[in-house]
Amino acid sequence: MNEDSESVATRLWRDRVQVREQERNEAQARARIAEEKVALLVAETERLEREVARLRALLAPDAASARAETEAQMEALRGALLPLLSRAA
Repeated sequence: MNEDSESVATRLWRDRVQVREQERNEAQARARIAEEKVALLVAETERLEREVARLRALLAPDAASARAETEAQMEALRGALLPLLSRAA
């Protein structure tokens, strides 16, 4: 009887270990899947950040270059208007 009870206890212990290993393996598999999903989401976020930056650049170009362009246009307009004003006077 003592041998039988040890055998039952050993089997129960072995079954318990096996169940724990299976649970651990399943948890590791879920963790790998989650890591892959996170990697995909990070890549998509980076792609979207680049796209947003590109679109912002189209909507509001660099302020310094926009100012320089405006000043160049004003100078060209002044250059065109000054001769007309001097003739009218």
